[in-house]
Amino acid sequence: MRKTFTGFGLLTLVLVFALALTACGGGKKSSGNEKVTVNIAINGGLNLLSIAKQKGWFEEELGKLNADVKWHEFQSSVPLLEGIVSNRVDFSFIGDGTVVTGKAANSPFTAISTIGVQGNQNSVIVKTDSAIKSIADLKGKTVAVAKGSSAHIFLIKALQKNNMKESDLKIVELQPDEGNSAFQTNRVDAWATWDPYVTTEVKANRARIVESVETMKIVAPALMIGRDKFISENPDLTAAYLKVYQKTVEWVNNNKDEAAKILAEEKKMDLELVKTLVNYTNYINTPITSDVQAAIQSTADILLETGTIKNKLDISKSFNNSYIEKALK
Repeated sequence: MRKTFTGFGLLTLVLVFALALTACGGGKKSSGNEKVTVNIAINGGLNLLSIAKQKGWFEEELGKLNADVKWHEFQSSVPLLEGIVSNRVDFSFIGDGTVVTGKAANSPFTAISTIGVQGNQNSVIVKTDSAIKSIADLKGKTVAVAKGSSAHIFLIKALQKNNMKESDLKIVELQPDEGNSAFQTNRVDAWATWDPYVTTEVKANRARIVESVETMKIVAPALMIGRDKFISENPDLTAAYLKVYQKTVEWVNNNKDEAAKILAEEKKMDLELVKTLVNYTNYINTPITSDVQAAIQSTADILLETGTIKNKLDISKSFNNSYIEKALK
């Protein structure tokens, strides 16, 4: 088990290094009959990009614009943002906290639509027989979390609500698969994570929720993002990408049982559990409203107050609704 306490500094270091590697090239604008490769990244868990990938909808639609599709997959947002910086990712999705930490580290992406407001069930979970009953009980305890992830940001907010800081805990930086192993083998006292891990553990009676975005009544948007250089040079492809995602949203909302079957087979998960997750989730693809922007600005202000980011951030410069508005016409 790796024990670190690098926090936001890790994200900054990773992105600066990646920027240095790509400063001299990459991301040529398409012209004439030049074929473009669109790099799409699945950011862990159960998500609609997996459905569209299985159906071949991106390949079909983007192919009409002389584009190929290349798929990537990441367990959490920090390595994904490294992919954005190094031109290996053009489109993906992240939570509000990662929007803030990413922009604070000058990651070159823009949020182009809202795909959820539930925070993917970000929660702090403990074993069912744990003596931990509240966030306050976490003081001095070992807590696993993927640094820079939406669950990490949620943990910071939960601590702040209880007048606590990360330094009150023993943070163990673990990606989801590592966190799952550590939780199962009792090497950590608690785990800050998201679905499908939360619901999987709770449904199996191996865990209970100490606090969640739902219990805290937090608006925790998930946003589709595009790499700045790519979307500015390929506006039609960007709108087409969002059009395909909208098609996927509509199909899943009308075919939840079939969607659950596809996801269960791909992730090798119990079908009934996946049905529960799919039915719980409100899938959307909408312009980024002023309420969503305000929620993300609030997250930025909280992270500044807690020292997670070092400088005040004007998050309003991180959104562009023109692509989603075109896609929904």
